[in-house]
Amino acid sequence: MCRMNRSDLTIPRTRLEMMSNAICYSIFLAVIAFLLLKWGELPDAVPFHFGLSGEADQYGSPARLLILPAVAVVVTILMEVLERHPQVHNYPSRLNEDNREAFYLNSRRMLNMTKNMTLIIFSIVILEILSVALEGSSLFGVAMLPLIFMLIGIPIIYGLIRRRQIK
Repeated sequence: MCRMNRSDLTIPRTRLEMMSNAICYSIFLAVIAFLLLKWGELPDAVPFHFGLSGEADQYGSPARLLILPAVAVVVTILMEVLERHPQVHNYPSRLNEDNREAFYLNSRRMLNMTKNMTLIIFSIVILEILSVALEGSSLFGVAMLPLIFMLIGIPIIYGLIRRRQIK
């Protein structure tokens, strides 16, 4: 880990970051609106855990559904705070004054995409629960777990590859 003085460096958000935020926040808010719209139609027990086969294997009160958006909001706020302070992120020892901006921007972009994919994952999970609870059928089935791994893994792997390219 680098021991240089990591002062704040103001780097404006990129167009991609702003668009990603707008799209993913909008999707998440639309899913929450859909959840509230369908709230009265929910049965007494809704699925909360899905096995590897994609089948629901644990049920609970619909009120537990409110935990997912709450956790998503807390995680998003925490990631937003970290996004605004890239100087506290972990960097390789080759960080110096000449490449600091590139490292900060790459780290912030990776965190931004991870945050937005996390919002999409929470949205997918809420939609999956609603689909099984209301329609009796799964939207994603066995594809759910690989999809979640891809949505989280791709931005992280891409960011780490980009970081290796910084001189």
